Amino acid sequence: MILFHGTNQIIGKIDLNKGRARTDFGLGFYLSGKFGTAQEWAISKTLLLGGTPTVLQYELSDNYKGLQGYRFSEAPSDEWLDFVAFNRRLSLPDNGKREPRHGYNWVSGPIADDSMNTVVKEYIIGNISKDEAILRARILPRTFQISLHTADAISFVDDNNVSYKQLKNGRWTKNWSKC
Repeated sequence: MILFHGTNQIIGKIDLNKGRARTDFGLGFYLSGKFGTAQEWAISKTLLLGGTPTVLQYELSDNYKGLQGYRFSEAPSDEWLDFVAFNRRLSLPDNGKREPRHGYNWVSGPIADDSMNTVVKEYIIGNISKDEAILRARILPRTFQISLHTADAISFVDDNNVSYKQLKNGRWTKNWSKC
């Protein structure tokens, strides 16, 4: 399966320690099935951290499904919201616990837009109900994310055949370049 990762630089080998904590599914390496979604991630990350918007293309063997993982439905659900809120929460009793806060090798499910940070905060502090939070969650249509959380999961990524495109002078490079 071909998947995409949006970032601000060319990445050779995947390093799980370089991911961000307190994300939807916890610290991990996030991929999307849509090139356009990865483009948006790349631009957002570059605006925040500098660098060059870069979309990396990876091949993930379907054999990863043999590892312990979890797949959420395509639509936001109570279970999905609670999982995202749990992973994004800042003041848990186990705050010092290493991320991710679950035992899955991989997790996949809907991608929410940037407003999800606010929705989760409002839900966690009790300003909105679960139903209201799910209504406010703006999910990107017909797309998903998969996050890889362990070396076992990463081992199913063919990192010898990684290619990339970059945004230069307002245009994405036409051809894929090898890393």
